[in-house]
Amino acid sequence: MSDPNPDTSPQQDHHEERRARLYRVRGIVLRRMDLGEADRIVTIFTAERGKLRVVAKGVRRTSSKLAGHLEPFCATRLLIARTRGLDIVSQAETIEHFSHLRQRETSIATAGYLAELLDALLADDEQQEAVYELAYASLRLLDEGRDPSLVTHVFEMGLLRQLGYRPELGQCVGCAAEILPEQNGFSLDGGVVCPNCLRVRPDATPMSVNALKLMRSIDRGEIERLFSLRVPQPIWDEIGDLLARYIARVTGRESSARRVLEALRLE
Repeated sequence: MSDPNPDTSPQQDHHEERRARLYRVRGIVLRRMDLGEADRIVTIFTAERGKLRVVAKGVRRTSSKLAGHLEPFCATRLLIARTRGLDIVSQAETIEHFSHLRQRETSIATAGYLAELLDALLADDEQQEAVYELAYASLRLLDEGRDPSLVTHVFEMGLLRQLGYRPELGQCVGCAAEILPEQNGFSLDGGVVCPNCLRVRPDATPMSVNALKLMRSIDRGEIERLFSLRVPQPIWDEIGDLLARYIARVTGRESSARRVLEALRLE
């Protein structure tokens, strides 16, 4: 019987099969966990395939060529091999190490909080390229020495919007009334409430006019203007508390990384 594919050899078939098992992604390292004596399981958020858990073989050995490319918060190009279990990192090349943010304790803690949020809110193997660009831009802002409080809230609001959890800031979530510049409230069930609903909703807390203005500016993406403002720390604290409790409602748990960040800011 003649060969149905006379132009291919077993060796060529092997190479084609191997190429089919490999895929390339751009990713940000979220966290790592030791595996065995020399390996690690690495959780990576990728632009092309969303959140992945992959194995980095031998990465804990001093001779490993992968180690420097798989540090937390590092943006990396990866060549990954499919397997029946967890996929395996075959090659890695750093896109951006964000070395300046690693020199400041608050920036490191902020990056850790962003990574924890991504890990908590993103589903596995689900493409989220816009979220990847948001995460990359936020790490770059931290690397440039921008205010970690503003970077945190820009990221939080952007992530909530992209994933469909954005809090309502324009009309009351209780009665749909237009929100005026007065003492309003914020409900963990969806966003801002008017003064009348604030009085009858036990889940809502008072919200200052300035905090609402700032949250609306962040939501509109007026980032450069916001960086030029001198915002009193109590306003940042108010927004931070509201968003922390709202995000805890969305994720179902409080953030341990945020507690570390708040402790650093109090020092």
